[in-house]
Amino acid sequence: MTTKHEVFSARPARPSRRGFTLVELLLVMFILSVLVALVVGVSWYVIEQGRKQETISNQKRLMAAIDAFRKVTGHVPGAIASERCTYNPASAVEDNYLPSKLMGNLIGVLSSGNPSNTSGDNSSPIYRATRPFIGDTGASMTNDAWGNAMVYLMDGGVGGRPVIVSAGSDGKFGYGGFTDGKSYTPAQLAQFQKDNVRSDVN
Repeated sequence: MTTKHEVFSARPARPSRRGFTLVELLLVMFILSVLVALVVGVSWYVIEQGRKQETISNQKRLMAAIDAFRKVTGHVPGAIASERCTYNPASAVEDNYLPSKLMGNLIGVLSSGNPSNTSGDNSSPIYRATRPFIGDTGASMTNDAWGNAMVYLMDGGVGGRPVIVSAGSDGKFGYGGFTDGKSYTPAQLAQFQKDNVRSDVN
């Protein structure tokens, strides 16, 4: 007589399951893609915030130098035509509308009072007043953290004060002649301005 135990043990063992079902694989892929998206999104946000803070820091130093310049000379850079650091898109002279030229001239004016001299005269009151803010490497402050030249507006800030503007991550200012020469709608220009970094609001 066969016992109950012997009957069960005589049955063939079920083969062990190997691999994953399609549903399980799809679920794992979905979870991994969500995790990757989160990591990439957070990383991008942190990098962009870091660039924005670096740009704001440069703008603050430049604005402090502009304030020191005003205290010594009685006017802000660009108030005198020969300083050539005032934005003028209608001008045919590239110094008046190219951001890189404008910012280079601004550093020259801030360090020496002369747009063509960025080294400064050690005995000059202008040099002594602005050097603590721009140092000997002021030229490296003319670009934002995205690698684009910022722009100095003599009276374009809040209350008609001077302002330094960065085009932000898209590289487009959204102000008339600051664009790349193409025609844009007012809505597009407004969109370009959304990520601008301005010294008068930070």
